[in-house]
Amino acid sequence: MTEASTRRVTLVTGGARRVGAAITRSFSSPGDAIVLHHGNSPDAAEILANELREQGTLVHVVQADLADVKAPAFIVGEAMRAFGALDVVISSASVMEFQAFDSVTPETWNKASDINLRAPFFLMQAAARVMRAGGVVVQLSDHLAYETLFPNLIPHQVTKAALTQLVRTVASALAPRIRVNAVAPGLVMAPDDFPAESLARFLRDVPLGRSGTVDDLTQAIHYLVSAQYVTGSVVSVDGGRHLWR
Repeated sequence: MTEASTRRVTLVTGGARRVGAAITRSFSSPGDAIVLHHGNSPDAAEILANELREQGTLVHVVQADLADVKAPAFIVGEAMRAFGALDVVISSASVMEFQAFDSVTPETWNKASDINLRAPFFLMQAAARVMRAGGVVVQLSDHLAYETLFPNLIPHQVTKAALTQLVRTVASALAPRIRVNAVAPGLVMAPDDFPAESLARFLRDVPLGRSGTVDDLTQAIHYLVSAQYVTGSVVSVDGGRHLWR
């Protein structure tokens, strides 16, 4: 068996910044390969790629706008061109815009749908055609997919709820060759400008009494990648907030 055939190849969309970058780092391992996708963060992507290369990980950076219908097939094609295989797909890229109910437009609705729902589906479709047996897809859903307390995030919430059902359906379609699961994070990596009073109010409904860390999230993702008897599942990584639903 050649070195290339034993190397794990992981694709992370939206993998250059914040949570996506943390996920990318967590899959860095000497001799393995990462396809690091970004939408419009070339500097951050190259800095991260060089960091991981210094650790012995092979990295191929791909830029693509996931609102483009051709992007999913292009990204998967780049993975195959660079490494000749694909084993793990982590869909981290998403869009979340705060808008009042009366401010939502067809354009902002379509943007959320295109990036949060359509792109993940067609990425899975393209990946499934080339992934090796035993391949794994992990989608990033959101605890907001199950909540109705944030009426200024309707397109985001609706598309993430649909993504959750998409995971279940595609898991059935691709079994047993490929497993498909999702994580539904709660508050992880709160923005620096997140108001302290808002954070305190949010945490009152979190049984574990704290916001999540990127380690909490990546541990769940790695579990789903390694759990050979788990498919079609959505793991809540929200400190128990889902218990109030």
